[in-house]
Amino acid sequence: MSTLRTNALEGMDAKNSITIVAGAGNITTTNVQGGLAKTWIELRTVDAAPVDGDSLNVSSLDDDATGRFTVHHTNSMGGIYHSKTAMPYSTTSTGNMVQVIGYDDQSASQAQLTSVDEGNSAYDPTSLGFTIHGDLA
Repeated sequence: MSTLRTNALEGMDAKNSITIVAGAGNITTTNVQGGLAKTWIELRTVDAAPVDGDSLNVSSLDDDATGRFTVHHTNSMGGIYHSKTAMPYSTTSTGNMVQVIGYDDQSASQAQLTSVDEGNSAYDPTSLGFTIHGDLA
């Protein structure tokens, strides 16, 4: 197997796009920069306080209320509209299966998360994975 080491890759036809040949001649063109997560966090609640277990592009984390957190980005997003994904995990009996995560984008520099159980009651999940894809400012 060969190893390619480089400091930069640049597409010849389109900026930020490269062609990837994946075995048996299958060719795919992808925008590498656009496909990368710009912010992610593994948020944990310890003694009802949020803790940043691990993250990328997160400068700070606020505990706004039960089940409500604000994630502040180190580098702001390009606007308030971008793709967000979250997955809560809870070990409590009221939050094991049906959970809803809401998002209220106040600005490009932060995202507010709300976690409710199947009874529409706010609760702090044991942990919460949150990811944003989009363009940075």
